[in-house]
Amino acid sequence: MKLSSITNKQQEILKLLYKYRFLNRIQIQQLMNHKDKKRVIVWLRDLRKKQYIEWIYSTDFVEKTKPAIYYLSLNGIRCLKTLVWDDDSGDVYPLKELRKRYKEKDRSRSFIDRSLLVADGCLTLEQVNRTNKDSGEAGTSVHYTYITEADYIDPDHDYHFLAEHETLRPNLCIVKTERKSNRKVTTNYLLEIFDSSLPIYRLRYRLKSYIKYVIEGDWEAETQDNNPPVILLTYPRLADLINAKRRTRKLLLDEYYDAEDIPKNLHIRFATTEQLQQQGITASIWEENRQRMGA
Repeated sequence: MKLSSITNKQQEILKLLYKYRFLNRIQIQQLMNHKDKKRVIVWLRDLRKKQYIEWIYSTDFVEKTKPAIYYLSLNGIRCLKTLVWDDDSGDVYPLKELRKRYKEKDRSRSFIDRSLLVADGCLTLEQVNRTNKDSGEAGTSVHYTYITEADYIDPDHDYHFLAEHETLRPNLCIVKTERKSNRKVTTNYLLEIFDSSLPIYRLRYRLKSYIKYVIEGDWEAETQDNNPPVILLTYPRLADLINAKRRTRKLLLDEYYDAEDIPKNLHIRFATTEQLQQQGITASIWEENRQRMGA
């Protein structure tokens, strides 16, 4: 079957929807760094007409004020099969991952909301990068790079080891690089946004898995980095966050017996989904269990 022709910019939209799964028009425009709103709307309308993408849009009076949410449709997936995932390596899109996109229309609202929130986080990091570049002091700079789940799923990606873990599946891996004079300091962050539908026992299990991951040095073994990543966990309810902090304290003390023995480079931080939505990923929203242990 021959596909209808689309522009390179429209192909870029398909690639963004593969990477983030669900995006609204504002996010697509910002990720493309495109100034012309009307042009983006025309591209999206044409892609819908040609069945490359589909949208979630309500004509209800209240919901109508919210931007439409877009995701890949049948022809969009077919098109991606013909495109290159990475221009430098020439790698194609993983077929197993492309097949998952056939089920996008059946995704839960929590899955969609999490996808939108991850995209907002990436946009925030891009904005911080631009601000720091424009106003950074001489000899000092901060820069963020980020790796989505769709990125590290690729077997050839440097962070593919995250996809091979039996339990963990961070929504975003963030690399913060600080340059101070002639010294470069790199800090890694693993972010997971928990669904409100996730049972308590699974929340506890995932928390325990992250603690085990940083304690046992799995990250260091894969990356040769002596510092474990900072774990960022986002909970749907404040009560879940409070329980997670208490449980983290117990698990760490079970391992180290005394708060003073906990490694200084071991950081597990918590926030609520609402805080992340309203203030952004780089805001001072993250609570650290260490503070309650006197360290």
